[in-house]
Amino acid sequence: MNEVTRTPTPIPTPGVLHLRVVDVPEPPAEGADWTHPEAQAAPHGDDYVQGTLAVDFRHGAYDSYFGPQATATHDLPEARPWADRMVRALLEICAGTRPVDQLSRWLAPEVRDRVARRSTLARRRGRCRSGPPVVRALLACHPADGVCEVAAVVHLDGRVRALALRMSGVDGRWVITALELG
Repeated sequence: MNEVTRTPTPIPTPGVLHLRVVDVPEPPAEGADWTHPEAQAAPHGDDYVQGTLAVDFRHGAYDSYFGPQATATHDLPEARPWADRMVRALLEICAGTRPVDQLSRWLAPEVRDRVARRSTLARRRGRCRSGPPVVRALLACHPADGVCEVAAVVHLDGRVRALALRMSGVDGRWVITALELG
């Protein structure tokens, strides 16, 4: 038989690639030219970086248009029954029988953190044998529009305690902004 010898086909070598820097065409900027040295002496100085967005993440930053909006008392639910339910739920959290995440929407971040710490300690300590928390008396007053202050006498962990909280109307709901449990 005849053997056919095949010769490999040569692979073509790629051409040489040339790179050339091309300026990106952009429309001229209106106003001061921030790239000139004399512009660096402008009020913005070295702090200005073009092409970035300045966002204020400081704790005290408040946006009056997009931030939380105060709500008047007449646009909020009835304060006393709402406070009664929230005090009962807060006592259950403090006793370690309810997760704090259930009330996160109605608690200011500082209050939520304090209540979560108390709940963690109560769960480590174990359940109290004195029974469920009980609200014995509750008083509510409105010192300002959209604000309600509540004082309560509660029975928690086998002891009678005083509880005080402040509710503020924010975005159409009550938010607990201060809490003291004696």
